[in-house]
Amino acid sequence: MHNSEPPFVNSATFLKSSCFLAKMKLKHLVASLFVTGLDLFAPFAASHASQPHIVVFLSDDHTLTDSSVYGATDIVTPGMQRVADSGMTFQRAFVASPSCAPSRAALLTGLMPAGNGAEANHARPRKEIKKLPAYLHELGYEVVAFGKVGHYAQTPEYGFDLARHFTYHDDVAVGEAIKWLNQRESDKPLCLFVGTNWPHVPWPQVTDIDSAKIEIPSTHVHTPQTRRARARYYQAIHTMDDELGRVFDAAYEKLGDNTLFIHTSDHGAQWPFAKWNLYDEGIRTPLIAAWPEKIKVGAQTEAMVSWVDLLPTLVEAAGGTIDQTLDGRSFLPVLLGDAQTHRQEIYTTHSGDGNFNVYPSRSLRDEQFKYIRNLHPEFRFESHVTKLRGKEDYWLSWVAKAEKNQHAAAKVKRYQQRPAEELYDLAADPHETNNLAGDPAQAERLADMREKLTAWLGKQGDQRTTYGMPTLVPRSDPRPNIITVFIDDMGWTDLSCFGGTEVETTKIDQLASQGLRFTNFYVNSPICSPSRTALTTGQYPARHRITSFLAERQMNKIRGIANWLDVTAVTLPRLMAQAGYRAGHFGKWHMGGQRDVGEAPSITKYGFDASLTNFEGLGPRVLPLCDAHDGQPPKRYDLGSAALGRGPIEWVDRSQVTARYVERAIEFIDASEAEGKPFFVNVWPDDVHSPFFPPEAKRGDATKKTLYYGVLKTMDAQLGKLFDRIRSDDKLRNNTLILLCSDNGPEPGAGSSHPLRGAKGLLYEGGIRSPLIVWGPGNVASSAAGSSNDTTIVSSVDLVASLMSLSNLSPPKGYHSDGEDLLAALLGISQAQRSGSLFWRRPPDRPGRKAHPNPDLAVRDGPWKLLCQIDGSAVQLYNLENDIREKRNLAGDRKQIAQRLKRAVLEWNESLPQDGVSSHVDNAKQKHLVPGE
Repeated sequence: MHNSEPPFVNSATFLKSSCFLAKMKLKHLVASLFVTGLDLFAPFAASHASQPHIVVFLSDDHTLTDSSVYGATDIVTPGMQRVADSGMTFQRAFVASPSCAPSRAALLTGLMPAGNGAEANHARPRKEIKKLPAYLHELGYEVVAFGKVGHYAQTPEYGFDLARHFTYHDDVAVGEAIKWLNQRESDKPLCLFVGTNWPHVPWPQVTDIDSAKIEIPSTHVHTPQTRRARARYYQAIHTMDDELGRVFDAAYEKLGDNTLFIHTSDHGAQWPFAKWNLYDEGIRTPLIAAWPEKIKVGAQTEAMVSWVDLLPTLVEAAGGTIDQTLDGRSFLPVLLGDAQTHRQEIYTTHSGDGNFNVYPSRSLRDEQFKYIRNLHPEFRFESHVTKLRGKEDYWLSWVAKAEKNQHAAAKVKRYQQRPAEELYDLAADPHETNNLAGDPAQAERLADMREKLTAWLGKQGDQRTTYGMPTLVPRSDPRPNIITVFIDDMGWTDLSCFGGTEVETTKIDQLASQGLRFTNFYVNSPICSPSRTALTTGQYPARHRITSFLAERQMNKIRGIANWLDVTAVTLPRLMAQAGYRAGHFGKWHMGGQRDVGEAPSITKYGFDASLTNFEGLGPRVLPLCDAHDGQPPKRYDLGSAALGRGPIEWVDRSQVTARYVERAIEFIDASEAEGKPFFVNVWPDDVHSPFFPPEAKRGDATKKTLYYGVLKTMDAQLGKLFDRIRSDDKLRNNTLILLCSDNGPEPGAGSSHPLRGAKGLLYEGGIRSPLIVWGPGNVASSAAGSSNDTTIVSSVDLVASLMSLSNLSPPKGYHSDGEDLLAALLGISQAQRSGSLFWRRPPDRPGRKAHPNPDLAVRDGPWKLLCQIDGSAVQLYNLENDIREKRNLAGDRKQIAQRLKRAVLEWNESLPQDGVSSHVDNAKQKHLVPGE
């Protein structure tokens, strides 16, 4: 906008600015009249008399073009202008990395992120590295920090003599710094860092900015939400600018003219294409320096400098010797007017910000061109902007507009999907929107800059590490086929590929040897029906009032649970079908249609094209004949299913039920392939659930344990036919993902989860931790084949979220997923950790003994697991990294962690529908309920 008067500033501010500038000019005039024979810009010997005081004011997340000093016409920053009028403004200053911790670490070490160790956000530089305070201590300085100087709590670790008010938005820091400075009495030269938290989010809710006069950047999507957010961001800039002016005044009033004052920001603001990005909006930073009688007032420079250059510059200004091993180089000659240029090339790196932003990239720029290398273009660019919902949430308005507006769609896509290489002519394209990497005319330049960047990364020792759990760009056609194998009541260590020794599970082991094993996989309930509900809906089963096995309606009523899964629930198979998949379910269902509940929806009502189940569902069924091979006829076992009707019934020997599921699944796969459609298939055997009736040859001594492992060995061979069908077809082999796991822990006395505590029905590890195998040569990274991920915590609801991502499914508005997209881990690309906690509520029919009640609730958060009763009593806290057996209760030793996790699990439980646990169904009433499952 172009107004006759500058916007958003009053006359008092201008008067103060004018007076200060006049004062500075007068001092220069006096100096020129009375100082003769003296070169004002010559180096000087280090002494308390000649050493300058140094004051550095750091702003937080401020894009330099959002200030009048750097050309903005819709916001005035008088504080920045006063500093600029008093000294030198750098037009081409760059941070080393566009996120807080690595940027600040580079400033305070003089080393690039790979060199100092602080690559990803929140990382720390290595302890043994010498930091800026140590250099200045050697020169006799007192070095003090107020506010965010290092990355919040990291600030004291840099060795400041005093560090205060460095926590998140500790907004008293600036005032306290001025107060401390005014009371200071030391004769030592001072280096004072003052770090404001502004304009870092959260931006102020109340603003006096006229949003109608704001100019929306060309890289943004114009929406009312964007405009309102920009107004709040501008308000935060005003706060920062006011604080800058206050510190500037206080510095010279207290310390005098021999004070080098520097203002700069750690990187661009939390807007698309700025923070976390290597575009200029993210890495080009304001840098203004004032030093009466040393730096020419009102000077401008085009010299290219980097934040790593600040440390050697300050050391040289203080009279010290520059450490030649640093990446930084002093630009003091530029400040003193002795040089017009500094660097010919600028290198920057970005490695990510936790799980919010996982997009490693590197860049090189020269006088005119910038080359960006995106290390993993298969990752989708995500950030706090796209993932966090809250007061700063304007992103959804961009996405909504993108659905109807091609220009908005192009901007959204450009932000989230990027090529491997980008090349920009900054003179012709300052907003970096025209990628020249594919332009034949630029091929030689591209090759040259590519080679230079590669060489520089090698010298830096940059390992190009991926930090965090990335989100993958949805793959293009063909869509992958998906098979889930959900085994019933199998223990964590029953499979020989997971350490089992009772039988060799040859076929499943072969799957694992070609795929990826997960040892930190959890189901979302320690019992059948709710565990299956989670894997079907991607939500905690308590949301659907299914927290134990579904049985007769009266038993369900007593326990406060539903009779079946609501047919209107969002389900993974329904989303698959809507996306063009053929969906089939072959195996145990147990989400409605069991015992006397004959009016439940059939399985195909949940999105499947075909189904075959047992007595725990409706539609076509295969029911078991149990043969004990004792001379007696086989006995039918159906828990009343045959009397319900609702589908054809086939009676089969119990040991052959899984084989029948596999047969039917293969038929379905063949038909899908013939139709040219992708398939989503559940093969959910009711093995190795009791009753155990293996073939006669595997009955052994007929003990429970022997029969169980006889069933397991038989099932392994039967599933092998399914696996072989996929492997034998190159097309299917290269485009099919198989996931195999168990629905909960083993029945006591049958399988094994050694050394885990507990079994089926319990919230201890033995009840909820399951083996998981992911196989898919065309999907799983070849480097991960045959390996084990012992780090990433994954759960059933995460599988659903990840498969939605893999298949590029779009759940309806209002759907709330409890899972996280961990597809990168499932495909062997990352071993990073999920972001949030996992929660459990026990089945209402598993209260335990009165003297020793079972825990009602549990939460897993990183290495920590907490269990407690529904009222928060009887807290148990375990560190599973060194106590997987859950033997050492640390609740009394780690009280803060216990309190935090207890509060979290209680709040989670309160947000869910009640069941028998919530209403305290008495133990006596529940005694007869347990044997039914």
